[in-house]
Amino acid sequence: MKAKNLWTTIILGAAALLVAAPLTMAGTAPGTGIEDTAHDFSGRNAGGVTTGKCTFCHTPHRAIQTRLLWNHTLSANTFSWSDAAETQGGTPLPTIDPSWTGPTKFCLSCHDGSVAIGDIAWFNKQTWVGNPVDNTTHGAGDPVNIGLGGDMAGNHPVAHPFPFQGSASTYNGTTTGAPALLSGWQPDPQANGIRLFHEDALGTVAAGAVVGNTGIECSSCHDPHNGAGVQDVFFLRGEIGDGPDYICTKCHNK
Repeated sequence: MKAKNLWTTIILGAAALLVAAPLTMAGTAPGTGIEDTAHDFSGRNAGGVTTGKCTFCHTPHRAIQTRLLWNHTLSANTFSWSDAAETQGGTPLPTIDPSWTGPTKFCLSCHDGSVAIGDIAWFNKQTWVGNPVDNTTHGAGDPVNIGLGGDMAGNHPVAHPFPFQGSASTYNGTTTGAPALLSGWQPDPQANGIRLFHEDALGTVAAGAVVGNTGIECSSCHDPHNGAGVQDVFFLRGEIGDGPDYICTKCHNK
């Protein structure tokens, strides 16, 4: 093989590997931690100091709020589904407003495309709100944008009740519909590695299921930190392909 053709083959082969590589697990296998994943934000220059992998979401000082020590500017959008009012089983699709305390709100602070990825409250003794470290966003056309302009059309319901242990739930102001076939869900997806949440009397969301008051959030199926429970690309707590760990059947009894 001529040298020119050999290098063409090598380059094309490398390109094919890059295309085939899991985009959200850039350099790290599922379940092995955040380093080198798409959520590793280290390496940005902020006033002459290099940001760490956690900076764009968390800060130990002057956070937007103490809970999660949240650092990333939150979206001002209220989220809803424009293409449907309820599920097939009659459960109304929720509204997620800026006061919601569940994990979904924090995910959407990047993934609705309205806030720059590096628009953060505090780093290196200064604020970066309105003067972001990284101006890129998950805007229109970005495959990981799931709520542009607050419209969640076509996306799986989140901040939404789950019928834990086969019982109807009320969560985020929404109650499982009376026609819903409760046997169609796994009684306890937590046993399958899925995270469930509940809402206390003050409206604060916390991890863990409570009969009659359980819901799902973005982080029910995705672990943004690529923790040990992640099994596949996109930080999934299950697998994309069909099989015993298929992500859908971890919640849905089908």
